[in-house]
Amino acid sequence: MVRRVFSLTRPFGVALAVFILLNLSLALQNPLTSATRIWLNIQLPEPALSIFCGILGLALLLPHDAARAGWVRWMLAGVIFGFCILVGANVIGYYHRLYNGQFTTSLPVPFSAAPLAILLAEFGRVSWWSPIEPKLPPPAWCFVSGILINLAFFFLIFVHIVTFGHTDYRTVGGDAAVILGAKVMDDGSLCSALQQRVDTGVDLYRRHLVPYLIMSGGTGANGLSEAEYMARYAHDHGVPLSRIILDNAGDNTRLSARNCGQIARERGFKSLLTVSQHFHCARIKLIFEREGTPCYTVPAGSLFDGTRLLREKFYLLREVLAFPFYYIYYR
Repeated sequence: MVRRVFSLTRPFGVALAVFILLNLSLALQNPLTSATRIWLNIQLPEPALSIFCGILGLALLLPHDAARAGWVRWMLAGVIFGFCILVGANVIGYYHRLYNGQFTTSLPVPFSAAPLAILLAEFGRVSWWSPIEPKLPPPAWCFVSGILINLAFFFLIFVHIVTFGHTDYRTVGGDAAVILGAKVMDDGSLCSALQQRVDTGVDLYRRHLVPYLIMSGGTGANGLSEAEYMARYAHDHGVPLSRIILDNAGDNTRLSARNCGQIARERGFKSLLTVSQHFHCARIKLIFEREGTPCYTVPAGSLFDGTRLLREKFYLLREVLAFPFYYIYYR
């Protein structure tokens, strides 16, 4: 029964291997595109870290029958167990930083816990190896396996977005907080998402965590500037206009990252906080860093109440699909 459970977790092992090897190919082209440190952060520079993890990727990608030979079985088990120790240390480090107040979270589970669980299952599968006889014809077996591996891959993306999105780095502080734009209604009021973002930014200013707010947004179809109306709202809630910087060309996250990076360089800002809803934070971090603008994310909380829960799930699903696209194609 235990061996059967290990075999059922196999798609997650292959999905992790695909991610590791995909990340390796990107890191070899440009070390700044690597995402290895979201699950394994050890003192190795890129792309050396991704190359090192490539050993694990190859081990996980080997067919199940490869472990039929005893020496192969124990070699694979040794590699997987070694990475279990490293990833386990990463999990412990997460709780150490949480205890020391380096960040707060409403979901105290690191993303690295997911790869650790996968590696433990893969270690069990290899160590207690037994032959698996597919119950489907080979074409059907390949088709079903492909679907399960894809689902497992997107599940890992989902776990990263959720765990990262609930992590709040406001205690780090910064030289400015970037408030990302959203819809301004025809009457000039902020939509609930945007109001929540600006409220969070105002709170950061009031708590002296940042001395400036950067309002980054575009112009809506109704001709209203998101940045200007965000600034009006923040000013009405006690933030001096001299402490508000406008970016009227932030039509999307990529442009906001580029423009705010330019603002930071011109004003000598070394550290930025970025504010948006929790499901947006992982992609913000990815895009800002690839634009050469390091930042720490601050979630604006859960956007919708219980009556709008399905809408929040829609935005979360959209991010699950958008994140791998940006990860692969946005350099």
